[in-house]
Amino acid sequence: MPANPNIYFDIETGPLPLEQLNIPAFNPADVKLGNIKNPDLIAEKLQKAEESHTADYIRNAALDALSGQVLCIGYRVDHQEQNILCADADGEAHLLRQWWALLNYYERQPQLIGFNIKAFDLPFLIKRSWRHKIMPPYWLRNGRYWSDLVVDLREVWQLGDSRAHGSLGAISRHLGLGDKAGNGAMFSELFKTDREAAINYCLRDVELTQKVADILMPAY
Repeated sequence: MPANPNIYFDIETGPLPLEQLNIPAFNPADVKLGNIKNPDLIAEKLQKAEESHTADYIRNAALDALSGQVLCIGYRVDHQEQNILCADADGEAHLLRQWWALLNYYERQPQLIGFNIKAFDLPFLIKRSWRHKIMPPYWLRNGRYWSDLVVDLREVWQLGDSRAHGSLGAISRHLGLGDKAGNGAMFSELFKTDREAAINYCLRDVELTQKVADILMPAY
């Protein structure tokens, strides 16, 4: 078993199936009609507003563990070959069990490295695991805080300045590492229509995460 490996990772999420989403009821009173008096124009505007209300909820559902699901986890152990786990026929629960089994294999030794993983990736993974009655490794948390084994490259980049901005793509470009392979907001659709492209997108994020870490980590 390798001693103290680094595991670089990134997750991709999508909305739950439509039948599992609890879309809040549309309230026509929230629509600003301005000076429109024509009943037909009012009805048209309300219809468009209702359609946008549903579409916006579905589009943002992937960002919340209550309305989204994990579709892929890409990872690389040290600088070995990249790997990916996907929620295929066996579903999200099987994917999550595989992921936690990988971490448990290293018996609390791996250092987890990712971008924005404290605010998004790890909370999403844990909350979805709770949904399936799967217990994540207990050592990930130390009371109210994340374990010292969790390294968030966003925090490393900020150097203590919470106002410092920068996405993984922006920082990668700044460091001369190239860009991401697409737009993450479209991932769930890509996952359905072009699985190879979706996998390549996720693995590109893992590659950039590892390359950014190689530059930033000595300063960390």
